[in-house]
Amino acid sequence: MKPEFITFTGIDNWTELYDIHALSLKYPIEWGILFSPKRQGSDPRYPDGDALSRFMWSNLRLSAHLCGAYSDAIMEGRDLEKPPVDFFYFRRIQVNHAEPKPDRIIHFRNGWGKARGIAQTRANQFPADTSVDWLFDRSGGRGETPTAWPAHPGGDRLVGYAGGISPENIHGVMSVLEQTTGRYWIDMESGVRTNDRFDIGKCRAVCEAVFGAST
Repeated sequence: MKPEFITFTGIDNWTELYDIHALSLKYPIEWGILFSPKRQGSDPRYPDGDALSRFMWSNLRLSAHLCGAYSDAIMEGRDLEKPPVDFFYFRRIQVNHAEPKPDRIIHFRNGWGKARGIAQTRANQFPADTSVDWLFDRSGGRGETPTAWPAHPGGDRLVGYAGGISPENIHGVMSVLEQTTGRYWIDMESGVRTNDRFDIGKCRAVCEAVFGAST
């Protein structure tokens, strides 16, 4: 079974809007944008205001990935100070935290339209909670591949798999994940970067490996 879509996380200042539009026309893709109050605009993975403006008005399928002090504030039930963008434009909002609280994610999400919440898990099984979409990710953007992937929890749930996936190992990863009988997506960050810049060529290679070449 193929993934419903692939999330490529970390589009940045150097990402050409034309390139990601063109790839989105051929494959089911969600583009993940990283947010952190300390890293925005200074860390290559966290785009600055000009790049964010381009992406916000692109009409692409987007997910917001909130890190650092943003995720801490959400888990503590506090409002974000000066949110960098209007999260209304995102279909999903992921809060990157080692100890996620789904109810806090839902509360935050409710203030920004109908975006679906995403929480990370490092457990060997997906949590029973269904109020958010759970992403299995022990790597946290470090490009580390797990020794095993948790089984799909069953039913119509949508769950995600991340951790060290790249064009070099995508065939091996998919040989395992395609055995699942439930809905899932895969997420990549470090594996689709070159010299810490987002690499659309690597994204294209992954899409072709998963879904086949598209003319």
